[in-house]
Amino acid sequence: MTRDEAKLLRALIEQASESLPDKEASQGAVLFPRLKGKGALVKAGTRINWRGVVKRAAVDLWDTAENNPDNAPTLWEDISYVNGYRVIPEVITVTTAFAKGEQGWFEDGVWESLQDNNVWNPKQFAAGWKKIQ
Repeated sequence: MTRDEAKLLRALIEQASESLPDKEASQGAVLFPRLKGKGALVKAGTRINWRGVVKRAAVDLWDTAENNPDNAPTLWEDISYVNGYRVIPEVITVTTAFAKGEQGWFEDGVWESLQDNNVWNPKQFAAGWKKIQ
């Protein structure tokens, strides 16, 4: 494959990745572009590969060192999935409760809810979860 063919293929991969739901996107950070630090406009909603994790621009911003996720974390959002598992947040509301048997990512691994309408994370109510990985 020539360098030009590789560049074209990469552009097609990045274009196709835009339509992936967050769950699938979380499993393929390498599909997304990386910041280049050259001052280009990054539109709100754009997902990037930041150190192997998919991040989403919360607002329109410029691709500069000052605006990267490490230096300006409020300009970026984490997507709600890690490796295809929904993130178990610190605060779970009734509308985001986990179903019995549903698996989620919490801190260091995958956990399975042992009850329906689970609104506690594994740290708050360990008896409501079983660690899978």
